[in-house]
Amino acid sequence: MAEKVLSPYILALQIAPKVAFAPLFVMWLGYTIYPKILVAILIVFFPIMINVLSAVRTVDPDMINLVRTLNASRLQVFRLVEFPSALPALFSGLRIGSTLAVIGVTVGELVGGNKGLGYLLVSSEGQGNTAAVFVAITLLTLVGIVAYGLVVWVENRVLHYLPKAQHATA
Repeated sequence: MAEKVLSPYILALQIAPKVAFAPLFVMWLGYTIYPKILVAILIVFFPIMINVLSAVRTVDPDMINLVRTLNASRLQVFRLVEFPSALPALFSGLRIGSTLAVIGVTVGELVGGNKGLGYLLVSSEGQGNTAAVFVAITLLTLVGIVAYGLVVWVENRVLHYLPKAQHATA
């Protein structure tokens, strides 16, 4: 039910260009870290949500029926069956999101930053400093690689009970 009601709004938010929201967030929240975080959340939310929703939809109905025969409440069904079944998809979404978050934060800094790698990128470009632009690009790439690596590391810790082929494809 909630999915039917929220789906058009979430889809419209996904279709809208995220870069266009950055100046709006800066106007509302000032030159702080919050506009950057909001842009990153906007960019990351949709891929993670789609992965998790598709995983929850494909949960084995026999598992849900089994838990319900044991008089499990709706919360217990979610906690014992749906959430564990969605974890591999959640981590797949987080892998994608970890790299997209770097893009989101960079866009936030490009539009309304006075420090950070996105600001260094714009500032260096404005000064014609090609070397500093490449340094900023390289550092942003490293940040993305580290973020991705952290997600993979946490995924391997959390999903240690699954065969490698089911959750780690990198």
